[in-house]
Amino acid sequence: MTANGNKALNIANGRLKAAKIPARINIQDGKLYLRATLPPKPGSTKSTPYQQRIALGLDAVGRCIKIAEDKARLLGLQLESGNFDWEQWGTTKRAESVVDWVERFEADFFKRGGTQTTWKGDYLQSFRKLPPDAPLTLPLLISVAENQTANSKPRQRVCMAFKRLADFAGIEGTDQLTVIRGTYSSDEVDPRSLPDDEQLAIFRDSITNAAWQWVFSMMACYGLRPHECFKCDLSEFPTIHVEGDTKTGARFVWPLYPEWAKQWGLQDIKLPNIDFENFTNAKIGTKVSRYFYTQKFDKCNGDTLTAYELRHCYARRLLQFGFSPEFGAKMMGHSPDVHCRVYRRWIDKATYEAIYAKTIGNPERPKPPVLA
Repeated sequence: MTANGNKALNIANGRLKAAKIPARINIQDGKLYLRATLPPKPGSTKSTPYQQRIALGLDAVGRCIKIAEDKARLLGLQLESGNFDWEQWGTTKRAESVVDWVERFEADFFKRGGTQTTWKGDYLQSFRKLPPDAPLTLPLLISVAENQTANSKPRQRVCMAFKRLADFAGIEGTDQLTVIRGTYSSDEVDPRSLPDDEQLAIFRDSITNAAWQWVFSMMACYGLRPHECFKCDLSEFPTIHVEGDTKTGARFVWPLYPEWAKQWGLQDIKLPNIDFENFTNAKIGTKVSRYFYTQKFDKCNGDTLTAYELRHCYARRLLQFGFSPEFGAKMMGHSPDVHCRVYRRWIDKATYEAIYAKTIGNPERPKPPVLA
């Protein structure tokens, strides 16, 4: 919200306080809410009124604050007259169930411009872990989230999705989901744990299944996410085009090394016999990760290679070749901020100095003007 919007919000809440209206306007995640001491919602285990929020479905912009203030005055009048009814504020017994809150959240998500890829990958698979007909409560969300492996990406994803849903539903105490999400972070990519390119080529040659060898090769050569191997166009080979229904949309990608692309015959597509047409991107990724787990590609440090480390090796190669982080981000389907955060251990002074020296040493670089 802009400074003017914040000023308008403060003025509106000041008027409510002066009029002794027992409700205030709050903002969370860009939306306006009313906050007041309210009777328990239908299906709640509580028996006495307590501080709760009501989602208004209004964006946190200046023009909506007057509407929110009018609703706060109506809420105050209902509370003082004893006529407050949750159903008048969009909450019924049925709407307390998981399935109904998910439906309402989904409608709001797409109304705000969300994509099918993000919905399926970041939200739907998490919401499917919840019993659909159960009341949506914080204890339920915490219980299901804690069933995920601690400090893992699945735990992090579930906690993120559950918190967004709970906040949307006006459930209190959702910071507990932030606490239990754990310490997993994609920022923790350690370049010292990655195999060198010679090791990758040896791993690739050890794969006897031609289809899985092709998937491994595409990830190694183009730095693709696991599911992107199943959704790319090779009509302009060795340049490939990743289709638009992947995580970050369509993009062109060039091979590193181009020799690998030709020597390995990657223009001849070979895909494993899995039902990827009906799988979500996340499920395809799980299948690929499981294959890597069964193969036990042993690295020199005693660990085994994971599917995503092929992508990290490609990122390392981009820097070794002297490409800028901005170019690398474009090739890998990142924003520059995400790219630099994930690979910041490699984008250091030495890396930039090497890029600078290589560029300055190029005889075709621009030269300074010669003064007469």
